[in-house]
Amino acid sequence: MKLQKIRNGLGSVSNFVMYGAVIPLFLMVFVVSFDIIFRKSQFQGIHGSNELTMFFMVWVCMLGIPALHFKDGHVWVNLFVDKFPYRFRCFWRCAVMAAETWLLALMAYAGYRLIMFNIDFSRTTTILRMPGWFFAMPVFVAFALYFLLSLVDTIQFCADGVRGGEKKAEDGGWTDDQVKGI
Repeated sequence: MKLQKIRNGLGSVSNFVMYGAVIPLFLMVFVVSFDIIFRKSQFQGIHGSNELTMFFMVWVCMLGIPALHFKDGHVWVNLFVDKFPYRFRCFWRCAVMAAETWLLALMAYAGYRLIMFNIDFSRTTTILRMPGWFFAMPVFVAFALYFLLSLVDTIQFCADGVRGGEKKAEDGGWTDDQVKGI
């Protein structure tokens, strides 16, 4: 039950971050729209619009990933695994989630190192000469949240596998349908 409270808390933060992705999405649409209008008129386009659009697109995609994971929006292809008992499916998903968690820990650490590298060497973006850490920070936050959610889910699947038997959502465990990925 404590894991479910932790997961719900992380999910609330993930949803807040996801809604924060609306700002770069709006800015991206604004920059692209005015860049096109300016290029079609007698003015030149917005300086650095391609670079800004690229960063905003990465932000929008990355900031939505933790919320997608929290809402079980990812795809599981379990045609073969679904034939096995509940306990095996829990351990199988636990193993897959452990591998995912390990990779996310590496990605979050790499993001942290990139931010520190940009700060230490005062690196800037190519065209706009804005601080590089500013654009790397949302990606690090997304990977860190995704890592924490994945870690909690991995522990939950292992605990459900040890306990065995199908759980109900009210019990704080995963239901049989959730383990199947339905």
